[in-house]
Amino acid sequence: MAAITEMVVSELIGPDSLSDPIALYRDVFALRPEDPAPSPRLLTALAHNGGITLGAHRAGKLVGFSYGFPGLNLDGVGHIASVYHYMELLVVRADQQSSGIGRALMQFLRGLSLARGMRTIQWAFDPLRAANAYFYLDVLGARGCGFAPNLYGVEDSGRDRGHPTDRIIAHWELARPARGWPQPPPGLTLGCPELDPLADDGAILLAVPAEYEDHCPAAAALGQRISGALGDLLTAGFQTVSCRKASDGTSVYRLVAAARDHPR
Repeated sequence: MAAITEMVVSELIGPDSLSDPIALYRDVFALRPEDPAPSPRLLTALAHNGGITLGAHRAGKLVGFSYGFPGLNLDGVGHIASVYHYMELLVVRADQQSSGIGRALMQFLRGLSLARGMRTIQWAFDPLRAANAYFYLDVLGARGCGFAPNLYGVEDSGRDRGHPTDRIIAHWELARPARGWPQPPPGLTLGCPELDPLADDGAILLAVPAEYEDHCPAAAALGQRISGALGDLLTAGFQTVSCRKASDGTSVYRLVAAARDHPR
C-alpha cells in the first residue's frame, strides 16, 4: 500500500472491496442501470489469476479505479515472445480529475508490473480525447504504436452511445523516461496532418479539438477525419509521442517515425 499526501492506492482483491469501483465506473461513464459493466466476480477472478485491480482512496472514499490483466506478444509461430500488463480501464471520479489520482494509480501499477517481471504496460485510448492523450503521452511517456479501428464496435451504452470506438494502442516502456517534446505551433488546420517545419526528424503535427463533443454532423465528420489520419500514420510506421495544447487552444498530436527517433 502506498500513501501519496492524503491519497492511498492499494490492490483490490476480495469481492467486498469491488462494489464501489464498479459503481464509480458506471457513474463516470454515465451508464444506465441496464448497461453492462464489469462484475465483482470477474475482477475477483482476475486478481486471483495474475490480473491487477487498483483503487485510490481519499478520506476513505474511492476516487479512482483501474484494472487489467497479463497480455501476450506472440512470435510468428504462435509462441510467447514476451508478456506485458494490459490495462483495460483507468477511471477517476469526475470532481477529482486533474488532481494526481491517475498518475498515482499508474505509478503504483508500474511498480507492480516491474515486480512481476513485466517491462511494458499497454492499453487502448480514444484519439479524440486530447486531455487523456496528453496524460498518457507527455506525462507518463507512453507512445501510440498502433491503431485499432472500431475496436469494440459501435458504442451501445454510456456517454458515447452511437459512436465508433477507434482506438490508439499505447505502449509504455517502463524503463524509458518521459521526454519533453517541443511546444506545438498555433494556427494548424484541425484534422489535417502537417510536417513540422521546425523539426529535423520528419515529425508530423495533427491538430485536434482540446475538448471534443460529437453533437452535430460537422463534429462527427471532423472526428472521422482525425481518426482516419491517425490510423493512416500509425499504420505507416509513425508513433504518437505527444499531444500538447498550442497557444490558440487546440491540442496537437506530434508523430515521429519509429525508425528515426533516437534519445537525445
